[in-house]
Amino acid sequence: MSALSHTMGGDLDLSATGGIAVVTGAEQTRQALLRRLCTNAAAYIWQPDYGAGLPARVGTVMDEAGIRALVLEQAQGEAGIDPSQPVTVTITNPRVGAYLLAISYTDATTGTVQELTLGT
Repeated sequence: MSALSHTMGGDLDLSATGGIAVVTGAEQTRQALLRRLCTNAAAYIWQPDYGAGLPARVGTVMDEAGIRALVLEQAQGEAGIDPSQPVTVTITNPRVGAYLLAISYTDATTGTVQELTLGT
């Protein structure tokens, strides 16, 4: 299966020939997970459990346990992530006021371990 390529926060991606790019496999799963984590909770009226709303948490007091639980919950709803393999969420604080979120999961299509990293 394939989908239109869209990096969260931007426009649809373009192909090398200038058309709309299509994405499949591990990259499709990465884009879908990023979209799910950046979409506000309950923003889709027909899917009230979709969305973590992580961007809305920027500037608030860090709740590592809450963020970790939220990411793990949202990862369970993503079809491209192998549910039989563990998902790990690591939160680090490389400097004052900045956090790095690393999510490691197994892609259901390719069977390879993938990592998605988000920073503030």
